[in-house]
Amino acid sequence: LAAMIGSADSLSSYADAMDASDRRALLDTILVEGERLDRYIQNLLDMTRLGHDGLQINRDWIGVDELVGSAARRLQRYQPDVLLKLDIPAELAPIWVHPALVEQAVFNVMENAAKFSPPGAAVEVQARLVEGELRIDVLDAGPGIPDDERARIFDMFYSVERGDRGRHGTGLGLTICQGMIGAHGGSVQALPGRDGRGTLIRITLPLLQPHPADDTDDS
Repeated sequence: LAAMIGSADSLSSYADAMDASDRRALLDTILVEGERLDRYIQNLLDMTRLGHDGLQINRDWIGVDELVGSAARRLQRYQPDVLLKLDIPAELAPIWVHPALVEQAVFNVMENAAKFSPPGAAVEVQARLVEGELRIDVLDAGPGIPDDERARIFDMFYSVERGDRGRHGTGLGLTICQGMIGAHGGSVQALPGRDGRGTLIRITLPLLQPHPADDTDDS
């Protein structure tokens, strides 16, 4: 908020004396910080709904590639320098979920991975069908999470600081992810990355089918 106010004040007071690139930089700061504040408020609202059992699951069919792709595009809009490596097989069947909630959960995990990955290192996202469930793995290239902290990263307001190359987050993103996926009957795990480097966040979703009544209502 302070960055937004400062940038707006500078534009208001000195815009006529600035060149176009300086004005654009201040406008970009206002936009980026405004979007970050919007995400923070949305996280608080999501936590309130989760805490009061107010999260409604409105399921619909959506392709896994569409869902992950939407989260990836949103992240790259907020963080243009982030590198993403997506491995989503085209043959994966659509899933019966609440699209907005699962997309938000995947976005939160990808955003968290980008925060801990060093510049130039890709965040890897892979989706696979494993034993009748959809598994989405998000792997960062950061320093990893110590064993004694791994179980706590889903706690509300908890944040692992080592390796964080960006601003400190709210400590809500992974908590919200766990709540949204849990509402679908799924799970979220934090696992060690490859060769002891990085962290792998695994989202597992059961492959449910609509009840006949749901099909009738949608037709």
